[in-house]
Amino acid sequence: MGDKLVKMVKFLIIVFLAISLEVESKPIDSPIVEKELYKLHVDSLVNNARIFEITGDGSSFILKDSYIGKPSIRTLKKTHLVTKRDKYILRFRDADNKVLMSLGIGDPFTAHAQHLGYEDSEQFTFQVGRQDISAAIPMQINPSSITIEKRYGYEVSQQIATIKLDIE
Repeated sequence: MGDKLVKMVKFLIIVFLAISLEVESKPIDSPIVEKELYKLHVDSLVNNARIFEITGDGSSFILKDSYIGKPSIRTLKKTHLVTKRDKYILRFRDADNKVLMSLGIGDPFTAHAQHLGYEDSEQFTFQVGRQDISAAIPMQINPSSITIEKRYGYEVSQQIATIKLDIE
């Protein structure tokens, strides 16, 4: 038993030394580089994208603003390609009502309260009311309308609102 213990300790020391030799620290004088956030639907290296700011409460939506500019990191983090976890979807359509692009926005109208202090609560989700939603799409896409859909399952969705756009 003593032999096995000695071999195991030697092995652990060798592994620890190998790991510690692999760790490198940056020199103090090297500049801190801000990370680029890469999204499939918007190229973060390009400065311009079509940005749409929508206000809604889950049942009605209005377009606050649309412009061309560099999307903020928050906008890029909040919108993404559609996943199964998204309850609300923005569909950008052309004049023939063909879907050009779909973005998922999750469920921005529900707050989840599953943390300390709410263990005995009967309800863990609360409706939060009117929210501002920003979405960025590539410049090459020229939608004529935005359709907002609410999903009730992975394949079942209901169209809530359609916003007509005036984009050249």
